[in-house]
This record gives sequence, structure tokens and C-alpha cells, in this order.
Amino acid sequence: MEATAPESAPVEPPGAKAKVLLRRAGIAVVLIVILLIPAIVMVVATAVFTGHAEGAGTYASIPALATMAAVAAGGRDLGLRVAIVLMLLGPLSIVAGANPVSGAALMALMCLMVGLMSRWGLHRAGLMVPVMVAWTLISPPPWGAKPVVDRMDTTFLLWMALIFFVGGLFPVLVLPFVLRKAHLPSPKPNPRNEAIVYTIIITVLAAGGTYYMLDHPKLFGGAFFVATVLVLAPIGEADILKPTIVRVVATVAGSVLVMLLLAAVSSLTVLYLIGLLIGAVAIVAKFSRRPALYYILMVPTAACLNALSVQQVGQLSDQRVIDNLVGGVLVLLASAAAIGYSRWEQKRGNSTTDEHVVARVPAAA
Repeated sequence: MEATAPESAPVEPPGAKAKVLLRRAGIAVVLIVILLIPAIVMVVATAVFTGHAEGAGTYASIPALATMAAVAAGGRDLGLRVAIVLMLLGPLSIVAGANPVSGAALMALMCLMVGLMSRWGLHRAGLMVPVMVAWTLISPPPWGAKPVVDRMDTTFLLWMALIFFVGGLFPVLVLPFVLRKAHLPSPKPNPRNEAIVYTIIITVLAAGGTYYMLDHPKLFGGAFFVATVLVLAPIGEADILKPTIVRVVATVAGSVLVMLLLAAVSSLTVLYLIGLLIGAVAIVAKFSRRPALYYILMVPTAACLNALSVQQVGQLSDQRVIDNLVGGVLVLLASAAAIGYSRWEQKRGNSTTDEHVVARVPAAA
């Protein structure tokens, strides 16, 4: 009997990898441009109407990131609703951050909404709202010549509402055309019991962390901690040990890269440009499913683009490392406790199934 020759692996056409890389680089550049345009527009608008170009205009990129995630996950309708919510949360978060209790309460409300969205698998879009709003909640941008931000300044709050709305609305109008040929995964509903545990974890950790950051004003980069908790917190018995370790180790490596940049560059403008370039490469790495490289590059990206001085670049880098370490450990401990409780309930025969299966995603998606 003749042996059957093994089928040879399909040969990739010449230049296939280069085309894929080029396409991803093109998408990264487009996304960076979508983030930059509303920020530039609002900086110019503040210069025209107030007589001084306010750095607060750059915060338009914050809601832009959140609505980009919403459009990718749930379409234009969801993105528009998120843009409206962000317009209201912008000034509200600044006022709430004046006190640790009110700031933590607002963060808890946002996390409860993300937990509710997890029932329909939309939490990955919704979690970008508290992640981005954490910046205005913990570290509102400067306004005018005052050395300390006046969180109750009516003019400032009105401008921030406008900045957040313009920043959030722009991707809603543009991104659907960019993604019209993209095949995005459909949201996956989650069982009720898993959604409840997930909601408890993110609400307790994010709200508790927000209280601590607001009670210690020197930790102005506390939004990194909120991001770590919300990004790493799993639903169900997901494997989080490896991604958490990868994120922490990569973040430390990224902080070393920041130190090298600070040793070679002393201009904040140049650091901004470097941050944009590294950010584009980070997006390409994200598309290529290389989480380690993505997290390494996101440290200098976040540090360069969120700093208001060269000194703050290094400070933000250091705090991001600490927040990733602390946040990662807390998420691991909380997840281990939740999984242990779930298995204990199963042994007792008290595990509950989801009686009401989610049949479809809400109309907003």
C-alpha cells in the first residue's frame, strides 16, 4: 500500500506579510489622525474665543478614544450615545473629583453601568468611558493662568463639556466609513452570575482606587490604575495570570524606554511627536496580537502625550509601573477569590445557571 504524501503547507504569495503590515500601519495612522483632529480644533477654538490656547483642548482625544471603542463594538448609534454621555460626564467628573467620596461614587456608578453592559457583551466598549473619564476626575487639565485648577469655574466646565462632545462626536461621524469593510466580532452575551461577579470586582477596585488617588493629590496619574483594573478584570474563569504578568513586565520595560528618551530629549514638543510616532507603532502591534510589544510601547506613548512638562513624563512613567503592579495583583487576588467562591458553590450544589438567556444585543448595538 502506497503511503500518502503529506500535504504541503500553503505558500504565502510574495509580499503578503508586507501588505498586511502596510495596511495595519495605514489604519494606525488614520486612527491617530482621528484622535488628533478634534484636539487641534479645540485648542484653536480656545485660542480664538478666550485669547489663549488652552492645553485643556487636547483632552478632546480622551472622549475620542472612548467613542472609537464604542463604534467598533456596537456601531454608530452606540457611539453617538456614548458621545452624549461623555459630554455630561466631562464637567461632572471635574466637580466630583473635588472630594474623594464624590469622585469614588461617580466611578462606582460608571463601573456599575459597565457591569450591566457586560450582560450583552458590550463591556469592552463601555469600560473605555470610566478609563477615559478617570483623567478629568483625578487630573483635570489646567485652565488659564491659575496654578491650581478651579474645579468650580463655570466657564471652564462649559468648555470641558464642549471639548468632550466634539472629541467624542468626531469618531462617530468618521470611523464608520473607515470600518465599512472590516469584519468586527459580534458581542458575546455573558451569564448573569458571571456578570454580577465581574461588576463587583471592577466597582470595588476602581472606586476604591479612585478614592485613594483623590485623597493623595500628588498621584496625578491615577487614571493608569483604573485602566489596569478595568482592562485586566475578567468575566468568568478566564486565564488572567499570563496576560497580567506580560503586562507588568512589559510596562517595566516601557519605563526603561522612557528613561532613555528623557536622557536624549529635553523638548516637550519633540516628546509629543515621539509619543505620536510610538503610539502609531503600538496600534500596529495591537493589531498583530503582540501584547508584550503593545504594552511596552504604550508606556512612553501615555507618558509623552499626557504630560504637561518634561518632568511629568518621567513621573507618569514611574506611576504607570506602580499602578500596573498594584492593579494587576489586586485583580489576580479578586479573581482568585471569585473563582474559589464559584467552585465552592458548585460543590455545594448551589450553582445557578442563567435562567434568562440573553437572546440578542439591545437595539443600541
